[in-house]
Amino acid sequence: MLEHALSEQEHSQILQTIEMFEVITQSQPDDYQSLEILKDAYQKVAKPEDSLRISRKLAEAYFNGGSYTLAMQECELILEHEPNAPEILAMLGEIESRLQAAGQSIAGAEETVGLIASPHPDARTGDGEGRLLDLHGKRAGAQMQERGDEQLAKFIVAQQLVPEERVMSALAEVKERNRNLAEQALAVSLLDRVCGEETELHERVLSHLIDRTKFAYVPMEYYDIDRQVARMLPESLTLGRLFVPFDLISRTIMVACCNPFDIAGREAVQQSLDYTVAWYLARPSAITRALQDIYRLESRS
Repeated sequence: MLEHALSEQEHSQILQTIEMFEVITQSQPDDYQSLEILKDAYQKVAKPEDSLRISRKLAEAYFNGGSYTLAMQECELILEHEPNAPEILAMLGEIESRLQAAGQSIAGAEETVGLIASPHPDARTGDGEGRLLDLHGKRAGAQMQERGDEQLAKFIVAQQLVPEERVMSALAEVKERNRNLAEQALAVSLLDRVCGEETELHERVLSHLIDRTKFAYVPMEYYDIDRQVARMLPESLTLGRLFVPFDLISRTIMVACCNPFDIAGREAVQQSLDYTVAWYLARPSAITRALQDIYRLESRS
């Protein structure tokens, strides 16, 4: 059942979301975050057959990613509607076999877990890398100075995508431009400065980033962004760090970025939003144009 009757605008926005994420999941079939969003979107517009179709893809994506418990849940949901689905029954059998095999090795692994455990990236406490930012503390102030540009520069150089001298020159320029954002409306993207007008280079760098981060790519140029969703983040994170919340489905908010190595910024986004955040990569130029439109920057003095 729908939680409430959708307005015509809400219905239209969800249909646009469906169209966009169908394209994304066709090119990235194991992108379980996008599949979850797509499944929920179909439920919102009361299309149970399509929702069940996406459940099949989601079960396979979970299975391929080793998330067997989640895959099992999707399989059981499908079997409620199609009790004799042969491929789902086969997947369930394989999942049970793998879980049983994994269970036999847990006992030995538990003895050494304390020696090799590292902070989970979603951890909310502790002093590890995954600690939630205290946005009002000194530690947070130091962390928020880190924008991930150095890490992105090292990545581009290590992948031999652009000569080191060119990358380091762009890095110095970007750091200087972003040092005092009060003098400009928008932050400057290192990726944009490194690649310039070279479309093919943009494509190569984005492709490597997608392979490295497993983020899905969203073509922001063609997305009709809801301004209310986009303004759910403070300007220090949108204009200041080039993050764009572009859609909201149920309890998941989709956020586009152009530098996935901005860990401090991403943690600040998560803390600012009482939603599950699904991250996507987008072209810096598309993000800039979107922010200019959302905040009507052309009219600012």
